[in-house]
Amino acid sequence: MKKIKALLGVTFFVSALSFGVMSCDDSDETPAAKDVVDVALADSRFSTLTKLLTDNGLVSTLKGTGPFTVFAPTNDAFAKIDASKLTNAELVNILKSHVVSGRVLAADVKSGVATSLGSSIYLSKNSTGVFINGNSQVTTADVSASNGVIHIIDNVIVPPTKNLVEIAQGNANFSELVSLVLAADPAVLTALSTASANGLTVFAPTNAAFTELYKTTPKATLLAPANRGLLTSVLLYHVVPGRVFSSDLPNVSGEVGTANTTAKLTFDLAGGAKVKGKTSGNSNITAVNILGTNGIIHVIDKVLLP
Repeated sequence: MKKIKALLGVTFFVSALSFGVMSCDDSDETPAAKDVVDVALADSRFSTLTKLLTDNGLVSTLKGTGPFTVFAPTNDAFAKIDASKLTNAELVNILKSHVVSGRVLAADVKSGVATSLGSSIYLSKNSTGVFINGNSQVTTADVSASNGVIHIIDNVIVPPTKNLVEIAQGNANFSELVSLVLAADPAVLTALSTASANGLTVFAPTNAAFTELYKTTPKATLLAPANRGLLTSVLLYHVVPGRVFSSDLPNVSGEVGTANTTAKLTFDLAGGAKVKGKTSGNSNITAVNILGTNGIIHVIDKVLLP
């Protein structure tokens, strides 16, 4: 139990990188005449964003001295979500989550957590660009304004409202995983429910993946009281300390530590993202970046075995 609890303080190296709000010398640039709001108002691609900012009383904030870094979703990005199902408080939090204090150019972004005016957001950077929460990519960077900078993004940043356990319990495709977590050492459930500020990354096998495993290792065997230690070690092998988004994976090389301190994972991105178990081989990552309040979930099609 002590060993498992101690793991919650471990930070995966990708997520340990800080998000630096770096001062920039703009002496060689022509100062922008418009603030971030006026830049957005002048571009028809942001009509939904500017209307929402106006309707929710946020324009005066963004017309302030700043400086601000705004991750600006286009109209097409907003069309992907149903804002009518959001409460006013949720919508305001979403809008504020697109704004970070400080003028941060794309070249200055570092992978890690960023404190926005709303919920915290998580930045990743690889050779293809900058990503937010793994699901929103900067498509046009460094649009200058008098009180900051705008980065255009292709998806709205929606902060999570459920933790990892709640997400799994609400998805019928994870019912086998949930039943095994409940049968394992109670510390596994505690770890997944109360992860540290650095969060966890869970590679979650589907019911079909467990059905395949049961052909060689029956479920009754895993649930036998004498095998609780085995079950716990297998489940912990699917957990990596820290938030590791799919956009972080290109930066990862070599073996990666897991919550099972006796076994590590590796990744293979050739021909599609795969995570490799020590004795189980490659498992395809079939869905990525399901964000929870205390970490993220990637869906896999094969149970990983240490």
